[in-house]
Amino acid sequence: MARLGLDAPTIIAMFKGSIPATIALAMYQAPAVNQFFTNLGYLIPMVTLLAMPMLPRGKYIQNLVLNCLAICISAGVGMLTAWSSIQARIHTTPPGTPPSPLPQYNASQSAVAGVWLFFSIWLANTCRAKIPSLNIPVIIFSAITNIVATSSPVLTTTAQAQAVIKEVMLCMFTGMALATAVNLIVVPVSGRLVIFKEMMGILMLSRGTAQLQKKYLNTLESDDMFAREKPGAPTKEALAAKALAETATKLRELVGKAHADLEFAKREVAWGKLDAEALEEIFKLIRNVYTPLSGITTTTDIFKRVAERRGWDIDQDESARSGVQKHPEIDAWNDIMKQLNEPFSILSQAIDQGLLHAGLCLEIIPPPPAPKKKTADDDIEAKGDSILPGQAGFSKVITERMQAFRDRKGALLRTWARDSGLIVDGETSDAPRHESAANRRERDQARLYVMLYLENLMHSTGEAVQELTEYADRKIEDGTMSKNRLIVPTGACLRQWVVDIFGADSGLAKGAPETLEASSDIVYYGDGYKKRRDPEHLPPTTLWQRIGDRCREVYGILGSEESSFGVRVSLANMTVGIVAFLESTQSFFSQQRLVWAMFVIAMGMSMTSGQSILGLLSRVLGTLIAMVLSILVWYLGGQKIPGVIVFVWLALFITYYFFIKFPHMLNAIIMVLVTLLLILGYELQVVTIGPAAASSNNQPYYPTYELAPYRLASVAGGALVAFIWTVFPSPLTDRTWLRRDVSATLYLLANYFGVINTALSAVLDGSAGDAQARSAPAQQLRRARDRITSSIILLVPSMAQHAEWEKWEPTIGGKFPREAYQEIITRSMRIMGYLTLMGHTVTHPARVLPREGEQSEQQREEEEANRRQWMDALSQELRTIQPMHYTILSTLTLLSNSLLSGQSLPPFMPLPRPFNLSGRLIQLGSGGAEEDTGAKERLYTGPDMLGLRHDEGTVSSILDARNMEKPGYADFAVMQVCSSLVCDDLEGLVRAVSGLVGVVDFSFGLDRSNITLAVDETGKAKGKVGGVKED
Repeated sequence: MARLGLDAPTIIAMFKGSIPATIALAMYQAPAVNQFFTNLGYLIPMVTLLAMPMLPRGKYIQNLVLNCLAICISAGVGMLTAWSSIQARIHTTPPGTPPSPLPQYNASQSAVAGVWLFFSIWLANTCRAKIPSLNIPVIIFSAITNIVATSSPVLTTTAQAQAVIKEVMLCMFTGMALATAVNLIVVPVSGRLVIFKEMMGILMLSRGTAQLQKKYLNTLESDDMFAREKPGAPTKEALAAKALAETATKLRELVGKAHADLEFAKREVAWGKLDAEALEEIFKLIRNVYTPLSGITTTTDIFKRVAERRGWDIDQDESARSGVQKHPEIDAWNDIMKQLNEPFSILSQAIDQGLLHAGLCLEIIPPPPAPKKKTADDDIEAKGDSILPGQAGFSKVITERMQAFRDRKGALLRTWARDSGLIVDGETSDAPRHESAANRRERDQARLYVMLYLENLMHSTGEAVQELTEYADRKIEDGTMSKNRLIVPTGACLRQWVVDIFGADSGLAKGAPETLEASSDIVYYGDGYKKRRDPEHLPPTTLWQRIGDRCREVYGILGSEESSFGVRVSLANMTVGIVAFLESTQSFFSQQRLVWAMFVIAMGMSMTSGQSILGLLSRVLGTLIAMVLSILVWYLGGQKIPGVIVFVWLALFITYYFFIKFPHMLNAIIMVLVTLLLILGYELQVVTIGPAAASSNNQPYYPTYELAPYRLASVAGGALVAFIWTVFPSPLTDRTWLRRDVSATLYLLANYFGVINTALSAVLDGSAGDAQARSAPAQQLRRARDRITSSIILLVPSMAQHAEWEKWEPTIGGKFPREAYQEIITRSMRIMGYLTLMGHTVTHPARVLPREGEQSEQQREEEEANRRQWMDALSQELRTIQPMHYTILSTLTLLSNSLLSGQSLPPFMPLPRPFNLSGRLIQLGSGGAEEDTGAKERLYTGPDMLGLRHDEGTVSSILDARNMEKPGYADFAVMQVCSSLVCDDLEGLVRAVSGLVGVVDFSFGLDRSNITLAVDETGKAKGKVGGVKED
């Protein structure tokens, strides 16, 4: 069971998904029900599928509201369509025409119904493409509209139209009611329960990550961290790094999922202890733990880049010279990790127990079972003087361990600095005069930065855990966790819910529930990405010009990709629907149930060609499986109603397992469910009401073994039509969409870096304000950073989807550069991680916690004065390095625009270069040296994000090794290392993007023979063609 993933939540979801359709089939066997619904009763079980009854309560309620609105709107549009077509019949029928027992064909009535059908499908699918949360409601809307519009040509009175629409609406609402009853009554699952389970998973994975990080750092005490991994013979370091990376990936995915589900949990009415504000605060504190904890995993990336830059990632026999340099470096890092083992062990235990304590106090983690038998001796021994996780006051234990970590790591850092020669008798050592000694000093300084980088991230993780435990203790002390209470969402929360659903940036992270088909999310990229200035129009200044701008906006909507998608769906729909509006084929449409093909088009139409090709194959395969499965179920049940219903439930129950566990196979699984319910629902309907009643709507009765192949043909035809209109006349490929998503990611990274730069400036010059005040600049910058993070969280699965779908697109011409795009995505995600660490370091400085009984007031004043001096100096230096920040922003924005437009990059792009801070310190200490010795080792030195130029007094008093225990120095080390990695990845991005779009070449040459400008056959000047001929 565990290998199959059949845990309790999965089985509950499978059961809840299969029950409503089974109830609908069984209910229809009652005479009162089948006489009421007549021959449309088979729609009820299909609607229960679209209602998604296995969703958590919050998501389901949102789905239910939107689905009911879609049913009501489609009923109104359907009534308008039917009434308009009937009026067309009335006004085009000659007076005195004798009545006929059967309705005669009327071309005007059919034309009016067809026009309304085309318009309504276009409008609905335009909204569907713009707002992903309307995916399922638009499918329901299209189903009702197709049924009513294709029935309208045979309606002669308004009463008939009302009867048809009423019957369809009742079928839809009955299916929704069954699904709602199952969702709310049968093992109800709330969104709060989901978020609590996810928070528990995050806490447990965070504990596991901390332990794996400790295990990985232990392997660095003896293993070669620069060794290239050999297939079949991984080292202990490689195995530990792999396990750490896998756990970190699971943690990142779960944090992203919890980020999306939190909004639904905050909107629910519940009986519990923690309200929406508390849930949001807890998740914020947990995310503060996750950010630095995940940053420690970048240690493997640092060592890997060092090995690549120094040529140590090749076999030893291939580079004996590099091995001579490599072994001392390995030994140095082995010694460093041995020294850091003890303080990291102290902190790892504090992190583990602190997370456990917070989870127990906030009732996120269930308490361990009490021992069955207790003895007096066991109780006395168990209690002792220690405080265990979950008991009151345990946060003080975390505080004591944090102080022990500070003391121990500080002593170790001082010892290491003295042994390495960075500090001699408490003073910074003089700069060496020889180049080899200078390089050694530079590498020691670089090692110090990496050590402080690791120490600061571990320290930040510990402080984040400490804040979480303190918050949990406060909730215990103020009585929040003592009793349950009625929790009702606020009006602001509900208003935000509506904005999230229908806003332009609605997406999975905020407003969209889980949908039947994975769709491309609409992401808010920022005001500058899509709102571009029109070079042909100046901003309007008069009322008439403003009116003209509004008219142009309407034209923009009609010419948008969303509108184009709506037109494609309407054309595909009318390709099949036209059969119902022509005199010679009207009866054929009804007899062969071609409305099923229109339903497939409504479900399966996608915006991109790769997804369409995959959808075509998946739907045909799914229908083929359903055809075989329906025949088996029908005859295994002995063609008897009770037996067939039991086997239908069993088939649905098993199919929902694949629905839940294999979301990438969603197209095929959906068609299995829909086709199975339509075929067997219709056959059970015929058994109940009889073949004569079932054929009263001009649809002949077919036995199962004939109906199933007809259904397969209808689905295959509908899927083929959908595919044709997706790629004709010009397809929007998944490769194009992937390029746009990557471009948007780069733009968001530039936005994110801009926010971090602004936050850094605000913190340094003291203008950030109170971090707890909602209107303070610090809070506004945090909200801006969270908004960009949410957008990137949306883009990650979107890029993964399109990268998978593009594999199904046929390649015509050159090969698609899949590896280049994958490199860009990987580097972009790494840059995002490093920027997140930088932002966390800026906004969460280390807390100053003086020891008790040791002149705490004086220590506090000294620490505050030292920190203020640090901030003042860095604030002054920050103003001198704005051009480097601008270069990073400009580079990311330029890369984004080049990918979006396909324009070549300009030549000689200025890239932000790493600044050699350690070399600068050496120069200052020795009176100034002309040579920048760190230019060769850019990884070790990294870009100086906090200062490019320092006067000698400022640097020697603040940035030398004597201050390495100061919180500001460790923060600087994090910024130094992260920014170095950012610039390294930025350089790789430039190479990858230039390989895709090219670089403009302005170099020209002169022919040596006749001294004329060389041009090619097309009249374009050639580049780099020799030089001037000398006489």
